[in-house]
Amino acid sequence: MSEHHRIISADTLVDIAYCNIRKDITEEYLRAGEKISLSDLCARYGVSSTPIKQALNRLIAEGLVESIPRKGCRVRAFSWSDADELFELRLMMELHFAPQATAAIQASSVLRSRFEQNIKDNLVLVHSFSTADEYFTTYEMDQQFHELLMIAGGNRAALRFYKSLNSHSYAAYLFGKQPRTQTINGILEHQSIFEAMLNGDVPSVCSQIESHIQNARKKISLFLKMRETAP
Repeated sequence: MSEHHRIISADTLVDIAYCNIRKDITEEYLRAGEKISLSDLCARYGVSSTPIKQALNRLIAEGLVESIPRKGCRVRAFSWSDADELFELRLMMELHFAPQATAAIQASSVLRSRFEQNIKDNLVLVHSFSTADEYFTTYEMDQQFHELLMIAGGNRAALRFYKSLNSHSYAAYLFGKQPRTQTINGILEHQSIFEAMLNGDVPSVCSQIESHIQNARKKISLFLKMRETAP
């Protein structure tokens, strides 16, 4: 079968719908708090409602979209208080498991390799991203770094809860609204955390995790407070 006549799979249609909706949220075509019209998205993307519904379910799981009982879906509207609570929980959990994670990294070459690859790949991408999808990839890799910390902590129940926080979903609203240098600095902070773990310096690991999360907290705080006070 030629390329021109290849049938597009249902999974591919869902992926396309997912990327398109996420891009429209990022670029604020679909605005925070706005009800999502299924028929409008079908017409906009040229696909049926089934892949769009499946894509919306993925975005609900990720925290970018929320379900309205008996009314459909809307783009999740982040408030500063919501984000602040998520950052507080992240900080508590990452600090609690920092000693175990540091010991695990010292003992496991596989874990060390996963951290090294994450930092290396993200540093390459962060200097060159130009599209919303590429931007999202940098933040997905940011999230993966923090999930690796929790994996290294060794508590699977804590990892499941950590993932359920969807604490990186706020990143959708930062595209084009912060200097690239800020994103780069965040990854360099990951590198410093990892180096302290390699050195077995738990106090430094904790100090740098706290500084890193507080820096992210200030960044999203500034944006959300500006948006909440905008006319």
